[in-house]
Amino acid sequence: MSVANRRKNAAKGNLSKWIVSTGLVLCLAMSVVMLYPALQNYYIAYRVNEQLLQEHAAVEDRNSHIRSQIAYLNTPEGISDRARERFGWTPHGEQAVNITGLAISESSTVLPQAVPNGSGELTETWWIKFLDVFFAIEEAPVPDPIPDPFIP
Repeated sequence: MSVANRRKNAAKGNLSKWIVSTGLVLCLAMSVVMLYPALQNYYIAYRVNEQLLQEHAAVEDRNSHIRSQIAYLNTPEGISDRARERFGWTPHGEQAVNITGLAISESSTVLPQAVPNGSGELTETWWIKFLDVFFAIEEAPVPDPIPDPFIP
């Protein structure tokens, strides 16, 4: 084999390597371009899901507090306290006294605040911050409100 043939074969080898590497780069670029919107939607759905899970946990805490209030109000002491608080009722043998000037404390029968829509907060980790920048998300997406069946 002559030197010219070797150079020719080396040039062909370099050309084929260049074509393969260019093809791989083009395939990778097309994959990123085609998958980016789907990955962005997936990431947004992930964030909304995490936010809704935190809101659900807050609603569960509120519901357990309400259940404990109901359980207390179903006792004789709870009924007595509620009647005293709401209507000024005093049992036989007690006298009612009105004290003013004190800070108003929360009643034991006041319902806790409702959990507002979009109140869940995501834990800010380095990869959440990176993906927010990568997918151009400026703030956490707020899910559509679910209508309350008890409010007309």
